[in-house]
Amino acid sequence: MRAFQVFLVAIWVALLVVTWRAIADLGLGGGNVFVSDLSHPWRAQFNVDFLLHLLLFAFWVFWREASKLVGLVCAVLCVLGGMFTFPYLLLLAIRSRGDFRAFLLGTHAAQSAVV
Repeated sequence: MRAFQVFLVAIWVALLVVTWRAIADLGLGGGNVFVSDLSHPWRAQFNVDFLLHLLLFAFWVFWREASKLVGLVCAVLCVLGGMFTFPYLLLLAIRSRGDFRAFLLGTHAAQSAVV
């Protein structure tokens, strides 16, 4: 679990650096790029695939949280991407103390049977 935590910190820092450069070079109008890319078939495929992965992750976050209000807020933030999800996963990894069942299942971990 420690290696996973280090990996999360590393990829989050990498994302922060790339995001900082994008904002410094192009400003905050990057959303236009995402929408305009939908006219190119392969870029559209990549963007739709990525968006569907984000939505799947958001559904998982909503499901695993004990408080559905917290789950909803976190799920919405997950759709924004790794800027939120990487720290969220790091927090879960720390809170679970190496227990992957607790990490993955959240509030449902106590209800699941060990197979």
